[in-house]
Amino acid sequence: MYKGRRPAPALVFFGLDPAARELEWAAKRLKLNELGGPPEGRVTLLHGSLTYRDSRWAAADVAVLVEVIEHLDEDRLPLVERIVFGETAPKSVIVTTPNADYNALFPRLVPGAFRHPDHRFEWSRAQFQAWAAKIGEIYGYAATFSGIGAEDPTLGAPTQMAVFTR
Repeated sequence: MYKGRRPAPALVFFGLDPAARELEWAAKRLKLNELGGPPEGRVTLLHGSLTYRDSRWAAADVAVLVEVIEHLDEDRLPLVERIVFGETAPKSVIVTTPNADYNALFPRLVPGAFRHPDHRFEWSRAQFQAWAAKIGEIYGYAATFSGIGAEDPTLGAPTQMAVFTR
């Protein structure tokens, strides 16, 4: 008979990317299967996409999309929304994305330009919050918002974050 506190189950992390080269780079940076890296089985890198249902991460409790959505064509977002918030439906989803309002503070960034050549869009805080409200209506999540980085009193922080919970 076990007496005392049971140890918490080990956390398992998945990284997902459609680019094999990026997964190789991540494995090197994380030192996967190397001395000094995470314990075996703790981090798994998956070749895949947020636009496809994937049983390998279907039981995730939390999904974290750090600087991801702005790299997708906007017409693909409804599919990502359905896969992440609808079908996988983790308890929490954390999304970060650039705050387009803040772009005015970058002196070398011309008005209307994006911070990265691969960005398909960059949302203002109002646009991001409207998107999050739509997620809440459709999939039953509530969102809280915060900024990441030094905050300008008028334009907000350079990065915006929404934490969705259901």
